Amino acid sequence: MKRTLVYSALIALLAGAGISVLAFLLARYGPAADGWSFRGNGALAAYTLVPVVLTAGWTAFVLRGRAVSSWLSLGLAAGLISLLIAVADALLLPLFGTGADVTFGVALLIGLVAWMVVAPVLAIFLPRAGSAFTSVGTNVAGAVVWLAGVLVGLVVVGYVIPAGS
Repeated sequence: MKRTLVYSALIALLAGAGISVLAFLLARYGPAADGWSFRGNGALAAYTLVPVVLTAGWTAFVLRGRAVSSWLSLGLAAGLISLLIAVADALLLPLFGTGADVTFGVALLIGLVAWMVVAPVLAIFLPRAGSAFTSVGTNVAGAVVWLAGVLVGLVVVGYVIPAGS
């Protein structure tokens, strides 16, 4: 499990750093049109990827702890659902205008954060493989390491190249 924690920390760091780099690139070079822009403050849209990464990681850890053989693919599938919600939110403004963004944007963001919690909880109810399971403590530690890694990656890269610079 020690190796899993190290790999998880590294992947989470890279994911957090990647989100910060994306926010920087959007702030500088992001698309814009009449009435909307992903430049400047619009780059905040990149940070909707944080719940995507957390959903995937936390769900995978729950499933791994329950010894579900397809823990990685199911964790990634939960993250994909989050990604679809985040993309739908990001596309509201450019495709349908400010009215649609005001009407549906908040609901999509609430849904995104809710799914971040609901997906790992649903994973608890999947049947586990026989009586096998891995240590609850190490998987909880993995989930905490995942969160810390994402946040450290976000902050460190965000400090080096701030999105608004």
